[in-house]
Amino acid sequence: MPRLNVQADVRARLAHALASVEVRVSVPDPRPATLVVVTREGGHRLNALQDRAGVGILMWAPTEAEACALAERVGDLMAALPFSGGYELVEEETMRSDPDPDTRGPRWYASYTITTHRPQEA
Repeated sequence: MPRLNVQADVRARLAHALASVEVRVSVPDPRPATLVVVTREGGHRLNALQDRAGVGILMWAPTEAEACALAERVGDLMAALPFSGGYELVEEETMRSDPDPDTRGPRWYASYTITTHRPQEA
């Protein structure tokens, strides 16, 4: 059984839970007013069954208050990633306001270290 693709799985779970928000792996042009971008930012395989992924999430919204609320919602969803889905440990490393460097518009950033597992093959 292949190991969990954390970046793709987190994107899919967030897209499902945040049905009215576009969730992508990169920023489209033009960028929607409300957007979540999920990328893998490193990590390493611990052994044949476990992976420790670094995941970064950027969140844009029309106002700082909306961006903050979106970040809090994403944080709650990340904390609830299920063990049964392969998530052993989800550690939030940082969550902060991070104005877009191009527009200076509201944006938040969160980073996570996520330890995942896969079932042992018979």
